Amino acid sequence: MIKTVVFDIGNVLMGFDWWSYVCSIFSEETARIVTDAFWKTGYWEEFDRGVLSDEEIIHLMEEAAPNYKKEMHIALERVGECMFKHDYAIPWIKQLKEMGYQVVFLSNYSEFLMERKPEVLDFLPYMDNGLFSCHAKLIKPDPAIYQALCEKCDLIPEEALFVDDNEANIESAKKFGLHAIRFEGYEKSYDEVMDYLKAHA
Repeated sequence: MIKTVVFDIGNVLMGFDWWSYVCSIFSEETARIVTDAFWKTGYWEEFDRGVLSDEEIIHLMEEAAPNYKKEMHIALERVGECMFKHDYAIPWIKQLKEMGYQVVFLSNYSEFLMERKPEVLDFLPYMDNGLFSCHAKLIKPDPAIYQALCEKCDLIPEEALFVDDNEANIESAKKFGLHAIRFEGYEKSYDEVMDYLKAHA
């Protein structure tokens, strides 16, 4: 029996369209170089982990593409532009709570992003609890973050359904013992999630 729904945040309860954003402010070549310095190096994940300072992480990014320091700073200063609300987030959370489910979040998310556009997290007050990676000092798909969530929210893995857009996170969650569904857009995944809950009521 499932008693709790655990939502990822980025590209599930709110939108995060990095590539369209950087292509809107830079040429495609520059956008790719900046993106590689942030993402392919794994340095962006260090924001989410919350162990290093923002300054330390930015310095590492600059070393990955030293000729693009100005562009990297512009991208970081304006990063809120790639984040946007989903109108379905609050109604879906409220519906699940009215059905008797506890609704919590587990997200790879940084203080850096929270400060840049806090309004995209307007659904948080409607949720019962949750865990940001930057506060746990852990990131998905590390199984330790699922354990930390269970301890913080008093969850039994077999009684929780995890909804995330990243396949690696889904697989690690299943191995940990959670039920899990990969989110592939609200239009497709809403019915899949609700049907799964009915089948495991």
